[in-house]
Amino acid sequence: MKHDKLFSTHVYLLDNVLNERFLLDIRKNIISSYNPKTKNWQSKADLHRQPLDCYFQLADKVLNIADDIMNDLKLKYEGLVITDMWATVLKPGETHRPHTHSNNMLSGVFYVDADAASSIIFTDPRPQAGVLQPDVKEQFVDNASLIKYDSATNRMILFPAWLQHYVPINETKYPRISIAFNVMLKGKVGSSEEYQSAEF
Repeated sequence: MKHDKLFSTHVYLLDNVLNERFLLDIRKNIISSYNPKTKNWQSKADLHRQPLDCYFQLADKVLNIADDIMNDLKLKYEGLVITDMWATVLKPGETHRPHTHSNNMLSGVFYVDADAASSIIFTDPRPQAGVLQPDVKEQFVDNASLIKYDSATNRMILFPAWLQHYVPINETKYPRISIAFNVMLKGKVGSSEEYQSAEF
């Protein structure tokens, strides 16, 4: 029997992304600007433009990985750019609602200070998949409607920007520190001959 898996959604996970020194510098910088009185605190979305070597290293890593992903998927593009990059601190008891990242190709999260008790959860983007949902003998990636990825310090997860995701309640005793980012194509996309091109 032939078995195809159609219209896959690709999620990429990498560990040990940055040198320990850069990781500590990023953590120190976020903590210095963090306001603990603010619920679901987020920085401005310009960390990739900050004149600090630690953020330069992270942005460079993001673009290199995004380039590898685009090539892995055999997509045509002229270039890639980080459009936004921001820090988030979720204190114990805080959460982040389901959302997507519009106007981008790829999105991702980098964990500055987190453990497996925290996670990111992706939801099945196919509305038709919920029409009939029998009980399962064993849950695995091909029959799940929610997929959880544990967070870990110095881990990066990249995914399509349109993929809905959320962060459950931080049930640890410590703040969860992360950096989210978006990546977009540069140049012409699509074909004028098929009347479906755009310029970014």
